[in-house]
Amino acid sequence: MDGLGDPRILSSLKINLGCGRKYLPDYVNCDISPHVRADRRFDLDVVPYPFDAEVADEILLDNVLEHLDDIPRVMAEFHRVLRPGGRLRIYVPYAKTDWALQDPTHKHFFTEHSLNYFIEDHPYNFYSSIRFVLREVRLYADSTTWRHRFRNMLPFRNALRYFLWNMYDGIYFELEKTVARSPGGP
Repeated sequence: MDGLGDPRILSSLKINLGCGRKYLPDYVNCDISPHVRADRRFDLDVVPYPFDAEVADEILLDNVLEHLDDIPRVMAEFHRVLRPGGRLRIYVPYAKTDWALQDPTHKHFFTEHSLNYFIEDHPYNFYSSIRFVLREVRLYADSTTWRHRFRNMLPFRNALRYFLWNMYDGIYFELEKTVARSPGGP
């Protein structure tokens, strides 16, 4: 067992990876930084994570994935830790926004199609044997400044994103774990 000791958490394990200052009740909050409140401390670039296989009903990453070294390797680790039918919820900056480019610690950039390589029935999913079902992908926009609020009122913003930058700020992905298949296999 994972040694968490709280049967309430173990009955429906939800994990918040890279929690930073977003400590969530009812989640096992994990971060590498000693400067934030966390239930567990470990490096998300080092696998395996300190969780048994198929124990989590949900894994949440809120603006974390873009900081990690090897996306296929950590996606496989998320798949290992999730129970069949478990949900992987990911927020990342949209590649076509200042938010993605201004942080010098970002190692990867994402569009609404970036995680398709792990999705069942995608033509390029042969790079990985793990499989998820895409339940939701949604672009989202912040509204904290007057510029954001003005931009959010623009008509045809969804079409304009192909021609203009900063139409959206982030992407939300929700994936559901399915059973892994062998690469190139049926």
